[in-house]
Order: sequence, then structure tokens, then C-alpha cells
Amino acid sequence: MRRLHRCYEKLTDECTVTDASSLEEVQRTTASSALRVIEQVQRILDSSPSDEAVIGTRDIGHLRTLISIVFKWGTEPLLAAVMPLWPLKSSKSRSRFQDISSAGNTYSQLATMASKLLSLVFPCGMEGKVAETAITTTLIHRHLVDLLKPCVTLGWLPGSIATPATPVQDNIRPLVMRLLHILPSAQIIVALGGLLSWSPLPLHVHRACTTLLSRQLLRPDGVRGLCAAIFGEEKSAEDETSLDKLQHVAKILIAIPAGIKPEEYFTKVIPRILELLTANVPASYRRASAFAISRMLSSDGSYPHAALASSILLPMLHRPLLEYTSDDTTTELAPSRALDTLVALVSNTDPSPELMTMLLSPVASALYSLKYHLDRTKTSDPTLKESVGGLLSTWGRIVSAEHGIDTFWRIVDGEGGFWETDLEGNIKRVEKPNKLPSLSMLTPVDREKLDELDINANILDLYPDPAHFVQFLQSIDRNDIAAELFVRLLEAYRQSKTRSEQDPTRSLLLLQLVLQMQTKLSGDATSGFLKRPSHILAFIKHTLESLDADKDKPSERLDVPDEQLETLRIVPSMNEEDDDAADSDDEHEGANTVSPDDEMLETTVNLLLSILEANEDLSARTDPILNDIFVLLEPLSMTGSDAIRPLAREARVVMTARLASTSGASTSSKSSKKGDAEDAQETYQKALKLLQDPIMPVRAHGLLLLRQLVSPGGGKRTTGVDARAPTIDRALLPAILSIFLQCVQDDDSYLYLNALQGLAAMVDSFGKEVLRGLLNDYSGKLDGLQTSTMTQQDLDVRIRVGEALGLVIKRCGEALGIYVDMLVPVLFSMVRSAYLPTTLRTSALSLLGDCVHTYALAMLPYVPDLTSALLDLLQVEGVVGDTVPEKAGKELPAKTEQQLAEGRKKPEHARRPKPAPSMDSLPTSTNSKFPPLRRAALHFLALLIRTTTQHRAKITLGYIASTDQDGIVRVMAREAVEELGELERAL
Repeated sequence: MRRLHRCYEKLTDECTVTDASSLEEVQRTTASSALRVIEQVQRILDSSPSDEAVIGTRDIGHLRTLISIVFKWGTEPLLAAVMPLWPLKSSKSRSRFQDISSAGNTYSQLATMASKLLSLVFPCGMEGKVAETAITTTLIHRHLVDLLKPCVTLGWLPGSIATPATPVQDNIRPLVMRLLHILPSAQIIVALGGLLSWSPLPLHVHRACTTLLSRQLLRPDGVRGLCAAIFGEEKSAEDETSLDKLQHVAKILIAIPAGIKPEEYFTKVIPRILELLTANVPASYRRASAFAISRMLSSDGSYPHAALASSILLPMLHRPLLEYTSDDTTTELAPSRALDTLVALVSNTDPSPELMTMLLSPVASALYSLKYHLDRTKTSDPTLKESVGGLLSTWGRIVSAEHGIDTFWRIVDGEGGFWETDLEGNIKRVEKPNKLPSLSMLTPVDREKLDELDINANILDLYPDPAHFVQFLQSIDRNDIAAELFVRLLEAYRQSKTRSEQDPTRSLLLLQLVLQMQTKLSGDATSGFLKRPSHILAFIKHTLESLDADKDKPSERLDVPDEQLETLRIVPSMNEEDDDAADSDDEHEGANTVSPDDEMLETTVNLLLSILEANEDLSARTDPILNDIFVLLEPLSMTGSDAIRPLAREARVVMTARLASTSGASTSSKSSKKGDAEDAQETYQKALKLLQDPIMPVRAHGLLLLRQLVSPGGGKRTTGVDARAPTIDRALLPAILSIFLQCVQDDDSYLYLNALQGLAAMVDSFGKEVLRGLLNDYSGKLDGLQTSTMTQQDLDVRIRVGEALGLVIKRCGEALGIYVDMLVPVLFSMVRSAYLPTTLRTSALSLLGDCVHTYALAMLPYVPDLTSALLDLLQVEGVVGDTVPEKAGKELPAKTEQQLAEGRKKPEHARRPKPAPSMDSLPTSTNSKFPPLRRAALHFLALLIRTTTQHRAKITLGYIASTDQDGIVRVMAREAVEELGELERAL
């Protein structure tokens, strides 16, 4: 009390407080006195022209104490006294104030005190400058929340709840708005946040603070100020990020203030959020910004303005990477800035598949193009290269298969554009690259380097570079995408071969991509896309069916030059005369040519072999579609081109072995036998596994094991009475026979000879059952209609089966009599069929000759018919030779000499005589005048006669004629010897 009275004496004013006054009155009076003292000191400090401090540290401490007293004993009790006049945020009911006159007095004192406090900051009013004193600094930095409490409460009082005793203080609001405008956003947001945590909080104060806080976010530094208010401005805030704080920041940023259109709000706030991602700020700020963006782009329906926010935010990120970079492009729209923002956003948010798809899928093709540019530019920034690669890797591992395939296909279609890097390392997208094509200049030095080029070198500058594209596809390890993309590439390549207007470089690109994927993605570590064979097998079947259907249609493009292919021609074509000269020796239509269909077939069959190699358990038993593919491969193995036939045969052998392997495995699992049968089964499985190997010598060894298995005594460890009978299960014979018959068609001599030996061994071991099958393959389906369409390949297969039959016949020896009734009628019927190719009839005659040579006695029932038929054939089909030419010394007619002279003037290829038709040049011809048929008939007759005129017959008949006891026998033996001699003399 004494201090208070002394203060009033110094102020020359009368103190109204006595010893009978209450504590509240004493405190309120003390606060008023302190405010008066502060006002006088402020006027003195503000009027001092000196820049030096006119008060000491102790005096500043006293002033700070007085300011604290003003708020502690002045404004706070007054606010608490008038608080029941208004609705509170926590309660809808309004507390009734008992003494209306007292409330009006209290409200008036509070308004006066608030106005005086604001005058300390703005001594010259609204238009004046801000006081730059220690008092002002203390008010702003230490008591801003305390200052805003009465000012906002009175200045934003709604007229609906104001009364004559408690009017709205309109003079306070402009000063508060000016104060909020000049202070940093972070400080204002902290103060308003502290004001919102005040309890009890009047409802109109809460609304006012929310509005003021939203306006702070719209300021240029509003978003950064929000983060600074929540996380702090020190670098130590980097490790203090919690989910609650992130959610609090996101909740404030995505809340649209009242009275502002959503589009206007997002247009102002989103650029500042994106700017914060690349600014030099604590990591917590970037995490908060990324978290807020993820909430704005939420696709789960939790945010009603997600579509609007996406339409504003995503173009800011994508447009710089999708549009050409002009010279007047601002920094905010530069591709480098957009790329840095994307990297920061992806690095500081959860890797949600939906979010990554939304952010990166639209620009994935551009990012890949940029990655390709950076990878092949030696001076590229390593950090930039790593950033682009990281974005693409993140996208590739998270994106759904559907979006991933669509994006990769856009890359295959050439989407992505071209990129350049300037001297400062900035990237920009350009319409065309400013460099010459790789083959535009070919110097001698370049020509020397061509021999040293890598097999994966992109010498035609295709985009995407097949090797680079497949390497990136391999790096993301998405087998589901690779499998679907592989099938789509194959289908596109197949379609490109059927379109005449298709760009040839496009077909080349598709083929290179297929080959690269088949080569690099078929290893043990990354063979997953081949481990998903269902779609690829369906494509293989569809391709084989479509190509087979195309072959049945007449060609509509005979001798029509392809204008697109002409653009790739680098060697001039020969003239017509040179063409005639060069092609004179090649009379076969389509000889040594490779059609587009053959290329597609070769790729398809190679793909089938790769799938079978990658999936050891894949067979027709597990995937029935292989049965259809097996049937479709049969005509290719017979009538395909030179490149297709061996591949088709290999695929059929592998599929047959695979099916037999699974069948054998199921059979052996049900059996409990031991010993020899078990060893034979193990050998059988081993042979089938070797037959599926892509290396030819390994397959040949598997065929050798099968031959040994079906040979007499094969698979046995002991000998006995039945040592010749193999122990292989007879249920496996059809599969083994099919394998041998398919390998007989192989061009490799080792496989072919082993197959022949195997067929002979099977007949030796299993008799008529196997021989009947061989005869059926040799002579079956030879009616007139099918014979007229027989191809050279089909004929070659039958001839090779005939060689196997010849081997079987020679190995039979005197046991040929068991099979002669099965062999001779069939072979004799083939010899008499004039509609069969002469080559096949000649082969049948040779087999009949082998029968006579092996065991003539078994042929006795058929000798008369055979002899008569062959003599008739020689008589009918004989060809009379030309007359003997005149002697060389005789003069030629003048006309002939003139013709010879004219012939010498003609080109050499025109003078060359046309070769006569022969069985070698026309193997499928039915011309029975070819000499090999008559030679085979004469060979048969000679063998027949030779066997009947053997020296052994003479000795035996002579001995009987001399020693037999029966006279009639001796006479008949002598007559037989005489007739045999006459027959020899006649021949």
C-alpha cells in the first residue's frame, strides 16, 4: 500500500485505495498505476533522438515486471469478470451476470486498458510508425498472447451479443490487423494457437482466431510459419516429428477457410507447400508438407476436395516434364525444379501404390526418356541420374500391373520426348535432338569400330534402346509386368508383319525387344515371367493358328515392292538381266527365302522351347493347351522352312518326352517293384530329361540311353533264360516309338543314326507290335488325294522310316519268315501304286530286295507274282535310248553351223542346256519313267536269280544225283542241275 501511495504521489494523483479495499481492488489499481508508468516511460523513450540505450538493464527488468503486472492483475481479472456475458465454446448455455452496472464498468476498464496497450505499439495511431523501444519489444515477443486476448475478445465481439454496456470496440480491430500483418507468420500462428488453447474460450473468439489463422496461411510465408509454429525453427526439430504433429499440420492445411473459394485457396496454398519441399528447411517441414499433399490426393473418399486439389497440384508437377522447355521458362516451371520436388515428395511420404501411381505414372515415360539420356551422356550429374533412377525404381516396384503395362507400352510407342543438358547441368525437354544420327557419317575409323561393336549396340538409334529398356525392366523385378508385356510385344510384332504400310524399323524394334527379353529375363534368377506360361502359351497357340490360316489364303501382294522397306535399302538392286543370270540355277519357287511368317514362327517356337526349359514340370498333363500346340507343330515339322523344321521337331520331342516323363513318374510311384525294373525306370527318366536339353550332344546321349533300354537285354543286371527280353514297361513303348520317329527326321547324323538303331532294336525286342507301327508310318495314308499333295519333307520322312525298316529286315536273318506276311503285301502294293511318288516306289522295291537278300526261302510264296509284276514293269516303263550320233568327222549342214554361230553370241547362261527332269530334281513326281525305278526292279530280279543260282545249290543237287538210293530222285536231281546250268547261261 505504501508503494502504491508513493507512486500516486509521484504521479500527482490521488490514490483511491485504502486499507479497507479488497485485494482485487488493490491489484487492479496497481495494474493501472503500472500501465501509467509504462506509458510515461514509453513517451520518453520514443521521443529520445539518440540511438543509444537511455535505460539500463536493471530498469528494463523493472519495466518487464510492470508489464507482467498489467496483464496478471489487470487484463486477466477483467476478462474473467466479463466472460460470463458471452457464449463459451465448451458450453452452449450463456451464464447470466448478476450485476449489470458492475459488468459495464468492468468492460469499460478492460477496453480502456486494451486501447492503452495497443497505443504502446502504435503511439501515433493506425497510420503512424511502430514504436521501436524496449517496451514494444517486450510486448510483442513476451506478451503477444496476453495482448491479443482482450483485443480479439473486444474487437471481434459480434453485434448480436453486444449491448449498450458492452459495445463493440471497432477501434481495436484495425490496430490488431496491422499488428498481425507486420509480424512474422510463425509468431502470429503461435500466438493464435495459444489463444485457441485458452479456457474457457468464448465462441466468437474461437471463430475469430480460426479466421485469422487461415489468413496467415495465405501469406507468402504462411505454410512455413505453420511448420515453424508446430515443429520449431531450429534444426533440432528434424528428429522431433511425430504423427500427431503431422496430422495437425495436414488438418490445418487441407481445411478451407470460410468465405474463400476452394479453388482460390488451393491455388495459393499448394505452390507454397511444394516450395517447402525443396527449400532449405528442417526435414520435419518437408515431411509435414509431403504428408499434407498425400492427404489432399487421398483417393479413399475421406477428403471431399481431393479431385479439385489433384487438378491443381498434379499439373504443377507434371507439366514441366511433359511440355517442351522454352527459353523464357521461369524457375518455378523448370524441369529440374519439378524433378527435385517429385524426389522430395516421394522420399518424404509413405510409398502408397495409389499415390505413386498418381504422381509418377503420367510422367514415367518422360522420366525413362530422361534416364536414357542421362545414362548415355558421360558428363551427366551423378546425383541427378540417381534421383531419376530412384523415382523410376520406386514407381516400378509399387505400381499395379495394369498401370505398369500401359506405361511401358507408351514407352515402346516412343512417348517420352528428347532431353538435353546445358553447361550448367540444367535439363530441358526439346522437340528434336540437336545431333546427327549415329549412321549419318561413317568414316574409315568408324568402319573399323563396327567390327568391335557390342551385340547389344543400338546402331540404328532405336527408341527405346532394346538393351537399355530390358535392363531397366529387369532391375524393377516385376515378373507379372514382364510376362504381360512380353505377350503384348509378340502380338504387336506378329501384327506388324502382316501390315504392308508398317514402318520396318518398328518391326525391328519389336523383334529386338522380344529377343532381349527372352535373353536377359530367362536366367535362373529372373525367369519368373517364363514361370507364368499360361498367357504365353495362349499366344503361341493363337500365333500358330493364325499363321496356319494365313497360309491357306491366296497371296494378295505378289511382286509388289514395299515402299517402306525401300527406305532401309543401302545396296542398289541389280538390273533385270543380272537377276536372270543370277537366278538361272534356282528354279524352285521360294528357294532360300525367308518370309515374315517364318520369322514369326521361328520366334514363337523358340519362345515355346524357352518356356519348356524354364518350367520343368510343364507338360500336356498340367496344361492341356500343349496338346493343341503339339498338333499345330506337326505340319511345321514336316513342311516348314529349313529354319523352322528342326525347331518344331525339337519342340515336339521335348513335349513328347515331358509327357512321357510325367506318365512314367506317375506309373513308377504306384509301383513297388525293385531290382531290374527299377533300374530301367531310372534310366528311362534320365533319358527323357536329357532329351529335353537344348544342347544337341546331350539330347543325343538321351537317345542313346533309350536305344540301350529297348535293346534285347536292356536294363538288366543279370543274365538268364529271358536275358533278351528288356524290362521296360510296355505302356511306355508308344512314347518311345514316337520319340524315335521324330528323331529320325532330324538333320543331325548322330541323332538320326541313333534313332534308326533304336527303331531296329524295338522291333528286335517287341516284334510285330512295333513293326506294325513302322509299316503304318511308312505306308499309311497313301490314298490318291493325299498323295497328290505330298511334300518333299513328308516323302523324306517316309524314306527315313524305310531305312529303319531295311535295317530291321537285315537284322531278322532267317527269322524273317515270321514277318514276311506282314511286310511283303504292303510293300508290293506300294510298288504297284502308280499314283505314288516314284521315289517311294523305288524305296519299297529296295526293301523287297532286302527281304530276298536276307532270307530268300521266306519269299517263295511271293516270287511268281513279284517276278511277273517286275517283268511287266520293265517292259512297260522301259525307255528307248536316242540313236547313235554321227561321227565327228562328218560335215554339218550350213544351217546347223549358222545356228551354232548365233548361239555363241548369246550369253553363257542362255547357251546352257536345260537339265532333263530327274528323280533327284523332282522327288515327289509320279513319273514312272525315271531310271531309278527300273534299276530297283532289275536289282530285285538279280538278287532273286542270284540266290537261286548259288554254288551251294549246284553242289547239293550234284551230290543227290550221285548218291541218292532212289533212282527217280537221282534223275530229277540231274535234270535240276542241267536246268540250273541253262539258266546261268541264259543270264
